[in-house]
Amino acid sequence: MKLRDRALVGILAVALIGLSIAALAPSLHSSDASNDASPAPTGGHHYVEGVLGRATNASPFGARSAADRALVALLFRGLVRLGPGNALTGDLAARWEVDPTGRIWTFHLRDGLTWQDGVPITADDVAFTVDVLSNPDYAGPGAESWRDVTATVVDPLTVQLALTTPLGGFLQAATQPIAPEHLLGDIAPDQLPDDPFGTDPVGSGPFRLVLLDPTRALLAAATPVDVPPVDEGSGPNFATPLPTDSLATPPATRRPDVAVPYLSSFELRFFDDADALKAAWNRGDLDAASGLQPADATALSKIPGARLVIYPSSTLLAVTFNLRTGRTAFQDPAVRKALLQSIDRNQIVATTMDDLGVRADALVPPTSPMFDPTVNPQVAYDPAAARKGLAAAGWKLSGDSWIPKGSNTPLVLDLYSPEETANPVAYATAAAVVASWQAIGLAVRQVPLPASELIDDHLGQGDFDVAVVPFAIGLDPDLYPLLAASQTRSGGSNVIGLQDPDLDKLLVAARTPVDPATRVAMYRALEVRLAARDYLLPLAFRDEYVVFRDTVVGPESRLVGASGDRYWDVLTWRLADGS
Repeated sequence: MKLRDRALVGILAVALIGLSIAALAPSLHSSDASNDASPAPTGGHHYVEGVLGRATNASPFGARSAADRALVALLFRGLVRLGPGNALTGDLAARWEVDPTGRIWTFHLRDGLTWQDGVPITADDVAFTVDVLSNPDYAGPGAESWRDVTATVVDPLTVQLALTTPLGGFLQAATQPIAPEHLLGDIAPDQLPDDPFGTDPVGSGPFRLVLLDPTRALLAAATPVDVPPVDEGSGPNFATPLPTDSLATPPATRRPDVAVPYLSSFELRFFDDADALKAAWNRGDLDAASGLQPADATALSKIPGARLVIYPSSTLLAVTFNLRTGRTAFQDPAVRKALLQSIDRNQIVATTMDDLGVRADALVPPTSPMFDPTVNPQVAYDPAAARKGLAAAGWKLSGDSWIPKGSNTPLVLDLYSPEETANPVAYATAAAVVASWQAIGLAVRQVPLPASELIDDHLGQGDFDVAVVPFAIGLDPDLYPLLAASQTRSGGSNVIGLQDPDLDKLLVAARTPVDPATRVAMYRALEVRLAARDYLLPLAFRDEYVVFRDTVVGPESRLVGASGDRYWDVLTWRLADGS
Protein backbone atom coordinates (compact mmCIF):
# COMPACT_ATOMS: atom_id res chain seq x y z
CA MET A 1 0.00 0.00 0.00
CA LYS A 2 1.48 3.31 -1.08
CA LEU A 3 0.15 5.93 1.35
CA ARG A 4 1.98 8.72 -0.43
CA ASP A 5 -0.03 11.50 1.11
CA ARG A 6 1.58 10.56 4.39
CA ALA A 7 5.06 10.39 2.87
CA LEU A 8 5.28 13.54 0.81
CA VAL A 9 2.43 15.90 1.52
CA GLY A 10 3.62 19.38 0.69
CA ILE A 11 6.05 18.32 -2.00
CA LEU A 12 5.26 15.77 -4.67
CA ALA A 13 2.10 16.54 -6.61
CA VAL A 14 0.31 14.91 -9.54
CA ALA A 15 2.97 12.35 -10.49
CA LEU A 16 4.15 11.87 -6.92
CA ILE A 17 1.53 13.11 -4.49
CA GLY A 18 -1.64 15.02 -5.02
CA LEU A 19 -1.98 17.16 -1.95
CA SER A 20 1.23 19.11 -2.28
CA ILE A 21 0.72 21.73 -4.95
CA ALA A 22 -1.03 24.00 -2.50
CA ALA A 23 1.53 23.56 0.20
CA LEU A 24 4.24 24.51 -2.27
CA ALA A 25 2.38 27.04 -4.36
CA PRO A 26 -1.02 28.13 -3.13
CA SER A 27 -3.06 30.00 -5.70
CA LEU A 28 -3.21 33.51 -4.29
CA HIS A 29 -5.20 36.14 -6.12
CA SER A 30 -6.57 39.53 -5.22
CA SER A 31 -9.08 39.26 -2.45
CA ASP A 32 -11.38 41.94 -1.16
CA ALA A 33 -13.42 40.56 1.67
CA SER A 34 -15.46 43.76 1.79
CA ASN A 35 -16.89 42.97 -1.63
CA ASP A 36 -19.86 41.11 -0.26
CA ALA A 37 -22.50 40.63 -2.91
CA SER A 38 -23.64 37.26 -1.57
CA PRO A 39 -26.37 36.68 0.97
CA ALA A 40 -25.40 37.57 4.50
CA PRO A 41 -25.93 34.81 7.06
CA THR A 42 -28.90 35.03 9.35
CA GLY A 43 -29.21 33.75 12.87
CA GLY A 44 -26.46 33.66 15.50
CA HIS A 45 -23.18 31.86 15.97
CA HIS A 46 -21.59 33.05 12.69
CA TYR A 47 -17.85 32.27 12.75
CA VAL A 48 -15.40 34.02 10.38
CA GLU A 49 -11.86 32.77 9.81
CA GLY A 50 -9.37 34.76 7.76
CA VAL A 51 -7.23 32.51 5.58
CA LEU A 52 -3.98 33.45 3.88
CA GLY A 53 -4.63 31.62 0.67
CA ARG A 54 -7.52 30.70 -1.55
CA ALA A 55 -9.90 27.78 -2.08
CA THR A 56 -11.18 26.79 -5.49
CA ASN A 57 -12.24 23.17 -5.06
CA ALA A 58 -14.11 21.50 -2.20
CA SER A 59 -14.12 17.97 -3.60
CA PRO A 60 -12.10 15.17 -1.96
CA PHE A 61 -10.85 14.46 -5.48
CA GLY A 62 -9.90 18.04 -6.34
CA ALA A 63 -8.68 19.71 -3.13
CA ARG A 64 -5.06 20.79 -3.50
CA SER A 65 -4.59 23.97 -1.50
CA ALA A 66 -4.67 24.20 2.28
CA ALA A 67 -7.91 26.20 1.99
CA ASP A 68 -9.39 23.50 -0.26
CA ARG A 69 -8.54 20.85 2.29
CA ALA A 70 -10.08 22.92 5.06
CA LEU A 71 -13.38 22.91 3.16
CA VAL A 72 -13.21 19.17 2.58
CA ALA A 73 -12.60 18.62 6.30
CA LEU A 74 -15.74 20.60 7.13
CA LEU A 75 -17.95 19.08 4.42
CA PHE A 76 -16.97 15.40 4.27
CA ARG A 77 -16.31 12.54 6.63
CA GLY A 78 -14.18 9.42 6.59
CA LEU A 79 -14.73 5.97 7.98
CA VAL A 80 -12.92 7.10 11.13
CA ARG A 81 -11.88 10.51 12.48
CA LEU A 82 -9.41 12.01 14.88
CA GLY A 83 -10.51 11.97 18.50
CA PRO A 84 -9.08 13.42 21.71
CA GLY A 85 -5.43 12.78 22.44
CA ASN A 86 -4.01 10.33 19.94
CA ALA A 87 -7.26 8.43 19.54
CA LEU A 88 -9.09 7.47 16.36
CA THR A 89 -12.82 7.01 16.68
CA GLY A 90 -15.64 5.92 14.41
CA ASP A 91 -17.14 8.44 12.00
CA LEU A 92 -19.12 6.92 9.14
CA ALA A 93 -18.12 3.56 10.58
CA ALA A 94 -19.62 2.43 13.87
CA ARG A 95 -17.08 -0.36 14.30
CA TRP A 96 -14.42 -2.33 12.45
CA GLU A 97 -12.20 -5.35 12.76
CA VAL A 98 -9.02 -6.60 11.15
CA ASP A 99 -8.12 -10.21 10.42
CA PRO A 100 -5.06 -11.81 12.08
CA THR A 101 -2.88 -11.22 9.01
CA GLY A 102 -3.49 -7.46 9.07
CA ARG A 103 -4.58 -7.55 5.43
CA ILE A 104 -8.40 -7.50 5.61
CA TRP A 105 -10.11 -4.58 7.35
CA THR A 106 -13.88 -4.78 7.68
CA PHE A 107 -15.85 -1.61 8.39
CA HIS A 108 -19.49 -1.53 9.51
CA LEU A 109 -21.24 1.74 8.67
CA ARG A 110 -23.72 3.46 10.94
CA ASP A 111 -27.32 2.85 9.93
CA GLY A 112 -29.45 5.79 8.80
CA LEU A 113 -26.69 8.11 7.59
CA THR A 114 -27.45 10.28 4.59
CA TRP A 115 -25.72 12.63 2.23
CA GLN A 116 -26.80 16.24 2.45
CA ASP A 117 -29.25 15.64 -0.41
CA GLY A 118 -30.99 12.93 1.62
CA VAL A 119 -29.57 9.90 -0.23
CA PRO A 120 -28.39 7.12 2.13
CA ILE A 121 -24.66 6.66 2.68
CA THR A 122 -23.73 3.05 1.97
CA ALA A 123 -20.78 0.74 1.47
CA ASP A 124 -21.03 1.51 -2.26
CA ASP A 125 -19.80 5.04 -1.53
CA VAL A 126 -16.75 3.70 0.28
CA ALA A 127 -15.97 1.23 -2.48
CA PHE A 128 -16.41 3.93 -5.11
CA THR A 129 -13.98 6.28 -3.33
CA VAL A 130 -11.32 3.59 -2.94
CA ASP A 131 -11.76 2.47 -6.56
CA VAL A 132 -11.17 6.03 -7.78
CA LEU A 133 -8.07 6.54 -5.62
CA SER A 134 -6.61 3.25 -6.82
CA ASN A 135 -7.43 3.85 -10.50
CA PRO A 136 -4.28 4.52 -12.58
CA ASP A 137 -6.21 7.08 -14.65
CA TYR A 138 -6.90 9.22 -11.59
CA ALA A 139 -4.27 11.93 -11.00
CA GLY A 140 -5.87 14.11 -8.32
CA PRO A 141 -5.14 14.36 -4.59
CA GLY A 142 -4.21 10.97 -3.19
CA ALA A 143 -3.24 9.62 -6.61
CA GLU A 144 -1.69 6.17 -6.09
CA SER A 145 -2.29 6.45 -2.36
CA TRP A 146 -4.45 3.36 -2.42
CA ARG A 147 -3.10 1.49 -5.45
CA ASP A 148 -2.80 -1.77 -3.51
CA VAL A 149 -6.14 -1.59 -1.71
CA THR A 150 -9.25 -3.36 -3.02
CA ALA A 151 -12.75 -2.64 -1.73
CA THR A 152 -15.49 -5.26 -1.60
CA VAL A 153 -19.09 -4.48 -0.65
CA VAL A 154 -20.36 -7.17 1.70
CA ASP A 155 -23.79 -5.62 2.25
CA PRO A 156 -25.16 -2.06 2.15
CA LEU A 157 -23.57 -1.24 5.51
CA THR A 158 -20.43 -3.40 5.38
CA VAL A 159 -17.29 -2.98 3.28
CA GLN A 160 -14.06 -4.94 3.29
CA LEU A 161 -10.76 -3.30 2.36
CA ALA A 162 -8.08 -5.79 1.32
CA LEU A 163 -4.44 -4.73 1.39
CA THR A 164 -1.88 -6.42 -0.83
CA THR A 165 0.56 -6.22 2.07
CA PRO A 166 -0.38 -5.78 5.74
CA LEU A 167 -0.18 -2.31 7.23
CA GLY A 168 -0.56 -2.01 10.98
CA GLY A 169 -1.24 1.72 10.83
CA PHE A 170 -3.92 1.47 8.15
CA LEU A 171 -6.62 2.87 10.41
CA GLN A 172 -5.03 6.31 10.12
CA ALA A 173 -5.52 6.14 6.35
CA ALA A 174 -9.23 5.44 6.89
CA THR A 175 -9.72 9.11 7.75
CA GLN A 176 -9.81 9.59 3.96
CA PRO A 177 -12.96 11.60 3.07
CA ILE A 178 -15.61 9.48 1.37
CA ALA A 179 -17.34 10.85 -1.75
CA PRO A 180 -20.92 10.20 -2.99
CA GLU A 181 -21.10 7.47 -5.62
CA HIS A 182 -24.61 8.42 -6.72
CA LEU A 183 -23.38 11.83 -7.90
CA LEU A 184 -19.90 11.02 -9.17
CA GLY A 185 -20.05 7.37 -10.17
CA ASP A 186 -20.53 8.15 -13.87
CA ILE A 187 -17.59 10.56 -14.06
CA ALA A 188 -14.36 9.21 -15.53
CA PRO A 189 -11.64 9.07 -12.84
CA ASP A 190 -9.35 11.36 -14.79
CA GLN A 191 -12.11 13.98 -14.94
CA LEU A 192 -12.99 13.97 -11.24
CA PRO A 193 -10.36 16.48 -10.01
CA ASP A 194 -11.84 19.21 -12.22
CA ASP A 195 -15.50 18.19 -12.13
CA PRO A 196 -17.99 21.00 -11.24
CA PHE A 197 -18.82 19.01 -8.11
CA GLY A 198 -15.81 20.75 -6.58
CA THR A 199 -17.64 24.08 -6.48
CA ASP A 200 -21.09 22.67 -5.67
CA PRO A 201 -20.42 19.64 -3.47
CA VAL A 202 -22.86 17.47 -1.60
CA GLY A 203 -21.15 16.27 1.53
CA SER A 204 -21.83 14.29 4.66
CA GLY A 205 -20.35 16.54 7.33
CA PRO A 206 -21.76 18.98 9.85
CA PHE A 207 -21.54 21.90 7.41
CA ARG A 208 -22.68 22.36 3.81
CA LEU A 209 -21.30 24.76 1.23
CA VAL A 210 -23.53 27.74 0.45
CA LEU A 211 -21.12 29.86 -1.58
CA LEU A 212 -17.58 29.66 -2.93
CA ASP A 213 -16.02 32.58 -4.78
CA PRO A 214 -12.57 34.21 -4.98
CA THR A 215 -13.12 36.14 -1.75
CA ARG A 216 -14.68 33.59 0.58
CA ALA A 217 -16.37 30.29 1.25
CA LEU A 218 -19.62 30.39 3.19
CA LEU A 219 -20.92 27.28 4.94
CA ALA A 220 -24.05 26.65 6.95
CA ALA A 221 -24.71 24.13 9.66
CA ALA A 222 -26.25 21.13 7.94
CA THR A 223 -28.66 20.51 10.81
CA PRO A 224 -31.67 22.84 11.17
CA VAL A 225 -31.88 22.85 14.92
CA ASP A 226 -31.51 25.19 17.86
CA VAL A 227 -28.37 24.46 19.79
CA PRO A 228 -29.15 23.34 23.35
CA PRO A 229 -27.02 24.44 26.31
CA VAL A 230 -23.69 22.73 26.68
CA ASP A 231 -23.73 19.80 29.06
CA GLU A 232 -20.61 19.47 31.17
CA GLY A 233 -18.49 16.60 29.94
CA SER A 234 -20.44 16.10 26.75
CA GLY A 235 -20.82 17.65 23.34
CA PRO A 236 -22.45 17.11 19.99
CA ASN A 237 -22.01 13.70 18.46
CA PHE A 238 -20.64 13.14 14.99
CA ALA A 239 -23.46 11.45 13.12
CA THR A 240 -24.36 12.89 9.74
CA PRO A 241 -26.75 15.87 9.88
CA LEU A 242 -29.62 16.58 7.54
CA PRO A 243 -29.53 19.40 4.97
CA THR A 244 -31.14 22.79 5.36
CA ASP A 245 -32.60 25.09 2.73
CA SER A 246 -30.99 28.33 3.90
CA LEU A 247 -28.52 29.81 6.32
CA ALA A 248 -31.26 30.34 8.85
CA THR A 249 -31.44 28.12 11.88
CA PRO A 250 -35.13 27.44 12.48
CA PRO A 251 -36.33 25.46 15.47
CA ALA A 252 -36.39 21.71 15.19
CA THR A 253 -36.37 18.67 17.41
CA ARG A 254 -32.92 17.46 18.24
CA ARG A 255 -32.35 13.85 17.22
CA PRO A 256 -29.83 11.82 19.21
CA ASP A 257 -28.16 10.55 15.99
CA VAL A 258 -27.73 13.95 14.35
CA ALA A 259 -24.68 16.15 14.86
CA VAL A 260 -25.49 19.59 16.22
CA PRO A 261 -22.81 22.20 15.50
CA TYR A 262 -22.86 25.07 17.94
CA LEU A 263 -21.92 27.37 15.04
CA SER A 264 -24.84 28.06 12.72
CA SER A 265 -22.57 29.27 9.90
CA PHE A 266 -18.88 29.12 9.10
CA GLU A 267 -17.03 31.51 6.81
CA LEU A 268 -13.53 31.23 5.39
CA ARG A 269 -12.48 34.66 4.13
CA PHE A 270 -9.54 34.62 1.70
CA PHE A 271 -6.61 37.06 1.64
CA ASP A 272 -3.66 37.30 -0.69
CA ASP A 273 -1.24 38.92 1.75
CA ALA A 274 -0.64 38.97 5.47
CA ASP A 275 -1.10 42.73 5.82
CA ALA A 276 -4.63 42.58 4.44
CA LEU A 277 -5.49 39.72 6.79
CA LYS A 278 -4.05 41.53 9.80
CA ALA A 279 -5.96 44.70 8.86
CA ALA A 280 -9.20 42.72 8.84
CA TRP A 281 -8.30 41.33 12.26
CA ASN A 282 -7.66 44.80 13.62
CA ARG A 283 -11.04 45.94 12.30
CA GLY A 284 -12.67 43.17 14.30
CA ASP A 285 -13.91 41.37 11.17
CA LEU A 286 -12.38 37.99 12.05
CA ASP A 287 -12.80 35.40 14.80
CA ALA A 288 -9.64 33.54 13.76
CA ALA A 289 -6.67 33.77 11.40
CA SER A 290 -4.86 30.88 9.71
CA GLY A 291 -2.15 30.41 7.12
CA LEU A 292 0.07 33.16 8.52
CA GLN A 293 3.79 32.70 8.74
CA PRO A 294 5.11 31.90 12.23
CA ALA A 295 6.31 35.38 13.24
CA ASP A 296 3.10 37.01 11.99
CA ALA A 297 0.93 34.50 13.86
CA THR A 298 2.92 34.96 17.06
CA ALA A 299 2.67 38.74 16.83
CA LEU A 300 -1.07 38.65 16.17
CA SER A 301 -1.64 36.29 19.09
CA LYS A 302 -0.04 38.81 21.47
CA ILE A 303 -2.75 41.37 20.80
CA PRO A 304 -5.11 41.51 23.80
CA GLY A 305 -8.09 39.22 23.33
CA ALA A 306 -6.23 36.73 21.10
CA ARG A 307 -4.55 33.41 21.67
CA LEU A 308 -2.50 30.96 19.61
CA VAL A 309 -3.63 27.33 19.44
CA ILE A 310 -0.77 25.08 18.34
CA TYR A 311 -1.31 21.72 16.65
CA PRO A 312 1.93 19.66 16.64
CA SER A 313 2.27 17.99 13.26
CA SER A 314 4.29 15.33 11.51
CA THR A 315 5.44 17.64 8.69
CA LEU A 316 9.20 17.20 8.51
CA LEU A 317 11.60 19.60 6.83
CA ALA A 318 14.63 17.62 5.70
CA VAL A 319 17.72 17.76 3.53
CA THR A 320 17.17 15.32 0.69
CA PHE A 321 20.16 13.84 -1.15
CA ASN A 322 20.16 12.09 -4.49
CA LEU A 323 21.58 8.66 -3.64
CA ARG A 324 21.10 7.07 -7.06
CA THR A 325 23.88 5.10 -8.69
CA GLY A 326 26.26 7.48 -10.37
CA ARG A 327 25.65 10.27 -7.85
CA THR A 328 28.70 9.64 -5.69
CA ALA A 329 29.19 12.80 -3.63
CA PHE A 330 26.84 11.87 -0.78
CA GLN A 331 26.97 8.07 -0.76
CA ASP A 332 29.17 7.93 2.35
CA PRO A 333 27.11 8.13 5.60
CA ALA A 334 30.05 9.86 7.28
CA VAL A 335 29.78 12.72 4.78
CA ARG A 336 26.07 13.09 5.42
CA LYS A 337 26.60 13.12 9.17
CA ALA A 338 29.29 15.79 8.87
CA LEU A 339 26.94 17.98 6.83
CA LEU A 340 24.26 17.51 9.50
CA GLN A 341 26.73 18.62 12.18
CA SER A 342 27.21 21.92 10.36
CA ILE A 343 23.49 22.87 10.61
CA ASP A 344 22.16 24.66 13.68
CA ARG A 345 18.70 23.07 13.86
CA ASN A 346 17.84 24.78 17.14
CA GLN A 347 18.39 28.12 15.47
CA ILE A 348 16.17 27.15 12.54
CA VAL A 349 13.33 26.35 14.94
CA ALA A 350 13.88 29.54 16.93
CA THR A 351 14.13 31.93 13.99
CA THR A 352 12.61 30.48 10.83
CA MET A 353 9.73 28.86 12.73
CA ASP A 354 9.54 31.34 15.59
CA ASP A 355 9.50 28.29 17.90
CA LEU A 356 6.34 26.94 16.22
CA GLY A 357 7.98 23.59 15.69
CA VAL A 358 10.50 21.22 17.23
CA ARG A 359 13.98 20.10 16.32
CA ALA A 360 14.01 16.78 14.45
CA ASP A 361 16.51 14.12 15.46
CA ALA A 362 14.93 11.37 13.40
CA LEU A 363 12.47 10.83 10.56
CA VAL A 364 9.88 9.69 13.10
CA PRO A 365 8.18 12.57 14.94
CA PRO A 366 9.14 12.82 18.62
CA THR A 367 5.41 12.88 19.42
CA SER A 368 4.95 9.39 17.95
CA PRO A 369 4.86 6.34 20.22
CA MET A 370 7.17 4.75 17.63
CA PHE A 371 9.93 7.25 18.39
CA ASP A 372 12.67 5.88 20.64
CA PRO A 373 15.03 8.60 21.92
CA THR A 374 17.51 6.02 23.18
CA VAL A 375 18.39 4.96 19.62
CA ASN A 376 18.14 8.45 18.12
CA PRO A 377 20.98 10.36 19.80
CA GLN A 378 21.17 14.07 19.08
CA VAL A 379 23.83 15.11 16.60
CA ALA A 380 25.18 18.36 18.04
CA TYR A 381 25.75 21.52 16.03
CA ASP A 382 29.53 21.61 15.63
CA PRO A 383 31.01 23.21 12.47
CA ALA A 384 34.55 22.30 13.50
CA ALA A 385 33.58 18.65 13.87
CA ALA A 386 31.83 18.87 10.50
CA ARG A 387 35.06 19.98 8.79
CA LYS A 388 37.00 17.21 10.52
CA GLY A 389 34.36 14.69 9.50
CA LEU A 390 34.59 15.64 5.84
CA ALA A 391 38.37 15.44 5.97
CA ALA A 392 38.22 12.04 7.66
CA ALA A 393 35.90 10.85 4.88
CA GLY A 394 38.57 11.71 2.31
CA TRP A 395 37.32 15.14 1.26
CA LYS A 396 39.86 17.91 0.70
CA LEU A 397 39.25 21.63 1.25
CA SER A 398 40.47 23.72 -1.68
CA GLY A 399 40.29 27.46 -2.17
CA ASP A 400 36.90 27.23 -3.89
CA SER A 401 35.10 24.36 -2.15
CA TRP A 402 35.52 20.85 -0.87
CA ILE A 403 36.84 18.20 -3.27
CA PRO A 404 34.99 14.90 -2.65
CA LYS A 405 36.92 11.68 -2.28
CA GLY A 406 37.78 10.26 -5.69
CA SER A 407 37.28 13.58 -7.49
CA ASN A 408 39.75 16.10 -8.82
CA THR A 409 37.49 19.15 -8.92
CA PRO A 410 35.83 21.18 -6.18
CA LEU A 411 32.17 20.39 -5.61
CA VAL A 412 29.74 23.12 -6.64
CA LEU A 413 26.15 22.47 -5.55
CA ASP A 414 22.71 23.76 -6.44
CA LEU A 415 20.39 23.21 -3.49
CA TYR A 416 16.76 23.19 -4.66
CA SER A 417 13.87 24.46 -2.56
CA PRO A 418 10.32 25.79 -2.94
CA GLU A 419 9.98 29.43 -3.89
CA GLU A 420 9.70 31.91 -1.04
CA THR A 421 6.21 33.05 -2.03
CA ALA A 422 5.00 29.46 -2.11
CA ASN A 423 6.48 28.11 1.11
CA PRO A 424 8.37 30.79 3.09
CA VAL A 425 9.34 28.45 5.92
CA ALA A 426 10.81 25.80 3.61
CA TYR A 427 12.56 28.53 1.62
CA ALA A 428 14.06 30.11 4.74
CA THR A 429 15.10 26.72 6.09
CA ALA A 430 16.90 25.96 2.85
CA ALA A 431 18.61 29.34 3.05
CA ALA A 432 19.84 28.48 6.56
CA VAL A 433 21.28 25.18 5.31
CA VAL A 434 23.06 26.96 2.44
CA ALA A 435 24.57 29.49 4.85
CA SER A 436 25.72 26.71 7.18
CA TRP A 437 27.43 24.79 4.41
CA GLN A 438 29.03 27.91 3.00
CA ALA A 439 30.42 28.62 6.49
CA ILE A 440 32.39 25.35 6.42
CA GLY A 441 33.75 26.09 2.93
CA LEU A 442 31.31 24.29 0.65
CA ALA A 443 30.36 26.04 -2.60
CA VAL A 444 26.58 25.87 -2.63
CA ARG A 445 23.80 28.17 -3.79
CA GLN A 446 20.06 28.02 -3.22
CA VAL A 447 17.87 27.54 -6.30
CA PRO A 448 14.20 28.20 -5.47
CA LEU A 449 11.80 26.71 -8.00
CA PRO A 450 8.07 26.78 -8.79
CA ALA A 451 6.20 23.70 -7.64
CA SER A 452 5.77 22.15 -11.07
CA GLU A 453 9.43 22.55 -11.97
CA LEU A 454 10.70 21.32 -8.61
CA ILE A 455 8.41 18.31 -8.71
CA ASP A 456 8.18 17.31 -12.34
CA ASP A 457 11.61 18.29 -13.64
CA HIS A 458 13.85 17.56 -10.68
CA LEU A 459 12.60 15.55 -7.69
CA GLY A 460 10.33 13.30 -9.72
CA GLN A 461 12.99 12.62 -12.32
CA GLY A 462 15.95 12.26 -9.98
CA ASP A 463 17.61 15.30 -11.56
CA PHE A 464 19.10 16.95 -8.46
CA ASP A 465 21.95 16.60 -6.00
CA VAL A 466 20.36 18.02 -2.87
CA ALA A 467 17.10 19.73 -1.88
CA VAL A 468 15.34 20.96 1.24
CA VAL A 469 11.69 19.98 1.17
CA PRO A 470 8.83 19.14 3.58
CA PHE A 471 7.56 15.60 4.07
CA ALA A 472 4.42 14.57 5.95
CA ILE A 473 5.50 11.48 7.81
CA GLY A 474 2.05 10.76 9.26
CA LEU A 475 0.55 10.44 12.71
CA ASP A 476 1.09 6.70 12.43
CA PRO A 477 4.44 6.82 10.63
CA ASP A 478 5.08 4.57 7.68
CA LEU A 479 8.52 5.19 6.19
CA TYR A 480 8.22 2.44 3.57
CA PRO A 481 6.93 4.72 0.77
CA LEU A 482 9.74 7.19 1.45
CA LEU A 483 12.69 4.80 1.63
CA ALA A 484 11.86 1.38 0.12
CA ALA A 485 13.74 0.36 -3.02
CA SER A 486 10.47 -0.49 -4.77
CA GLN A 487 9.48 3.18 -4.56
CA THR A 488 12.32 4.49 -6.73
CA ARG A 489 10.53 4.18 -10.05
CA SER A 490 9.56 7.35 -11.89
CA GLY A 491 6.86 9.06 -9.93
CA GLY A 492 7.57 7.03 -6.80
CA SER A 493 7.90 8.42 -3.31
CA ASN A 494 11.50 7.34 -2.85
CA VAL A 495 12.88 10.38 -4.67
CA ILE A 496 16.34 9.94 -3.15
CA GLY A 497 16.73 6.72 -5.13
CA LEU A 498 17.77 4.68 -2.10
CA GLN A 499 18.56 0.99 -2.67
CA ASP A 500 19.20 -0.82 0.61
CA PRO A 501 17.91 -4.42 0.80
CA ASP A 502 18.62 -4.70 4.51
CA LEU A 503 16.67 -1.52 5.19
CA ASP A 504 13.78 -2.80 3.05
CA LYS A 505 13.37 -5.77 5.38
CA LEU A 506 13.24 -3.49 8.40
CA LEU A 507 10.73 -1.19 6.70
CA VAL A 508 8.38 -4.10 5.98
CA ALA A 509 8.79 -5.50 9.48
CA ALA A 510 7.96 -2.13 11.04
CA ARG A 511 4.85 -1.40 8.98
CA THR A 512 3.26 -4.85 9.18
CA PRO A 513 2.27 -5.61 12.81
CA VAL A 514 -1.18 -4.58 13.98
CA ASP A 515 -0.24 -5.07 17.63
CA PRO A 516 1.15 -1.72 18.90
CA ALA A 517 3.77 -3.25 21.19
CA THR A 518 5.15 -5.38 18.38
CA ARG A 519 5.26 -2.37 16.06
CA VAL A 520 7.20 -0.35 18.64
CA ALA A 521 9.81 -3.10 18.87
CA MET A 522 10.10 -3.36 15.09
CA TYR A 523 10.39 0.42 14.77
CA ARG A 524 13.22 0.44 17.28
CA ALA A 525 15.26 -1.85 15.03
CA LEU A 526 14.45 0.34 12.04
CA GLU A 527 15.44 3.52 13.85
CA VAL A 528 18.80 2.02 14.83
CA ARG A 529 19.55 1.51 11.13
CA LEU A 530 18.33 4.97 10.14
CA ALA A 531 20.32 6.71 12.90
CA ALA A 532 23.50 5.04 11.67
CA ARG A 533 23.01 5.96 8.01
CA ASP A 534 21.43 9.47 7.86
CA TYR A 535 19.84 8.86 4.45
CA LEU A 536 18.01 12.16 4.87
CA LEU A 537 18.99 14.90 7.29
CA PRO A 538 16.05 15.68 9.59
CA LEU A 539 15.87 19.38 10.45
CA ALA A 540 12.59 20.23 12.17
CA PHE A 541 8.94 19.28 12.52
CA ARG A 542 6.74 22.30 11.84
CA ASP A 543 3.55 22.91 13.80
CA GLU A 544 0.15 23.88 12.47
CA TYR A 545 -1.37 26.83 14.33
CA VAL A 546 -4.31 29.23 14.34
CA VAL A 547 -4.85 32.57 16.06
CA PHE A 548 -8.27 32.66 17.75
CA ARG A 549 -10.04 35.45 19.54
CA ASP A 550 -10.81 34.63 23.14
CA THR A 551 -14.51 34.69 22.23
CA VAL A 552 -14.04 31.44 20.28
CA VAL A 553 -14.58 28.57 22.71
CA GLY A 554 -13.83 24.95 21.95
CA PRO A 555 -10.71 24.55 19.75
CA GLU A 556 -8.20 22.28 21.45
CA SER A 557 -4.70 21.28 20.50
CA ARG A 558 -3.94 17.76 19.35
CA LEU A 559 -1.47 16.03 17.05
CA VAL A 560 -2.38 16.46 13.38
CA GLY A 561 -1.14 14.98 10.14
CA ALA A 562 -2.37 17.74 7.84
CA SER A 563 -3.79 21.25 8.12
CA GLY A 564 -7.41 20.13 7.75
CA ASP A 565 -7.05 17.84 10.75
CA ARG A 566 -7.27 20.83 13.08
CA TYR A 567 -11.06 20.86 12.60
CA TRP A 568 -11.26 17.55 14.45
CA ASP A 569 -13.35 19.13 17.23
CA VAL A 570 -15.21 21.77 15.18
CA LEU A 571 -18.60 20.58 16.40
CA THR A 572 -17.70 21.80 19.88
CA TRP A 573 -16.73 25.30 18.75
CA ARG A 574 -18.95 28.18 19.76
CA LEU A 575 -18.79 31.94 20.22
CA ALA A 576 -18.89 33.02 23.83
CA ASP A 577 -20.88 36.16 23.08
CA GLY A 578 -23.53 34.17 21.21
CA SER A 579 -23.03 36.00 17.93
